[in-house]
Amino acid sequence: MELKDIKYLNQRIYELDTEISRNAKMMFISTLIFCSLEKDFWNIQKLTTLVNFNISKSPIDDLIKLAKDNINKIKIIDKTKEAVFTSLTIISGVNTKLNNDRVKLQQFVTSFITDYLPVLKDDKILFLETLYMEVDKKAKGSNEGITLTPDFAAQLMVDLAELDYKKDVVADLASGTGLFSLLSYSVMLNALNDDLKDKKITESEHQKYNERLYNSIIANDFDSKMVTLCLANFLIKNLNTEFIQHENIFDMQKSTFKYKDKNGNDLNINPTKGILNPPYENNYKPVEILLKMIELIKDNQSKDEKVVVIIPPQKFGQKKETFKKILDYATLQSVVKMQDDLFTDSGQTPSTCIFVFNLDREHKETDIVHYYDFTNSGYIYLKDSGMVDKNKRHEILKKELLEKIKNTKQVVYVSSFVRDWSNFFEVNKELEITSKIKPNLIASSKEEADITLENITIKKMLKEKQDLINAVNNEYKDKDHKLEDYIIDILSEEI
Repeated sequence: MELKDIKYLNQRIYELDTEISRNAKMMFISTLIFCSLEKDFWNIQKLTTLVNFNISKSPIDDLIKLAKDNINKIKIIDKTKEAVFTSLTIISGVNTKLNNDRVKLQQFVTSFITDYLPVLKDDKILFLETLYMEVDKKAKGSNEGITLTPDFAAQLMVDLAELDYKKDVVADLASGTGLFSLLSYSVMLNALNDDLKDKKITESEHQKYNERLYNSIIANDFDSKMVTLCLANFLIKNLNTEFIQHENIFDMQKSTFKYKDKNGNDLNINPTKGILNPPYENNYKPVEILLKMIELIKDNQSKDEKVVVIIPPQKFGQKKETFKKILDYATLQSVVKMQDDLFTDSGQTPSTCIFVFNLDREHKETDIVHYYDFTNSGYIYLKDSGMVDKNKRHEILKKELLEKIKNTKQVVYVSSFVRDWSNFFEVNKELEITSKIKPNLIASSKEEADITLENITIKKMLKEKQDLINAVNNEYKDKDHKLEDYIIDILSEEI
């Protein structure tokens, strides 16, 4: 499926109801996906026996009823099911104009069945995310608190989590549409299949790990509409719908991850990796959400537990005490600065970084944090197309970044830039830089809690300047006029 196909679908929904909201559009498509669980729904000749578009009082409500009936037949937590049912009501006949032209509605449903449903499962494009974020320019409605991660950034985060299909369970606890869940499952499934192909595992081992993988993805969101989209995605890709939760993350406990296996026995699932994009508004408590996720995952008996989060870095400085608690649980290993237009399609322009926390132990003063500038990801924002890898450079740039991170050692990065009197005031922005954090000072020091790349760069520059001044005992004489010429050049540029 191509982007133009989703654009066309989007426009056709808009023609059914010119005032439909973004959320209502997504609930409409989700409803059709739920309806597709009914075998006869795929048969165009039998479609009208399920929904009579001509004489029904409200065809859209009939579609909702069919969707609910199908959901009742699958394994799903009751609280999650209630959230989904509540969300579907926003497209009812009294809330939308989808019933206004019944001929067009029937044509749309028929076209969706024949042209879209058959390709969704194996299609590489993230259908619901693309429809929601990159295409839906005309839809009305607020999206406060909803910042969907572009797929290339989400894939980078999944890569940074270093997933292992043999042992990892991924928790996606502010899941939105379930993007991290889908990508995590795909990465582990591809690795599993590759190992079978390369004869690293046997057929019986492949079957065993495949069954394990089915129970290795946990999703949760407190927004009922996002839970609905997540369920639709899980059904498209055949993930375990029992592992979708609708909980306030602050109410969750380790015991929350108890399920039933196919024989009805208790199944305790312990997450080992977490991937997170929390809502960024302060009233949603993004740093507290990160702390809670770390608490839910951390197991002092396990190794290689990791949480990868994308968040504006200044949030840590705003919540110093919470940040200190995070460092009591986890080591901050890497920080990847992303481009400022990353979330333009979600109607937001926060400056964000990806943070990689290792949960093996607490952060120590001697630990070196590695910063990487990935603002040049290859992707650029185009008004009509969203984020586009215009010159097809992203995969090359990402591979270089991941190799740097993978081969990084606990040593201070030595820059090729040498500060002297001829560049005394220059702010040297590097693609890689290292720093140390003093956890004991985080809670009381705003400067120590400010872990933005900009602040780290400035602190490094100030230290370099002071070292230069100290080296001449504060008695520098500009005999060769290097400093004077440098200052003149700066002033000339400003003029």
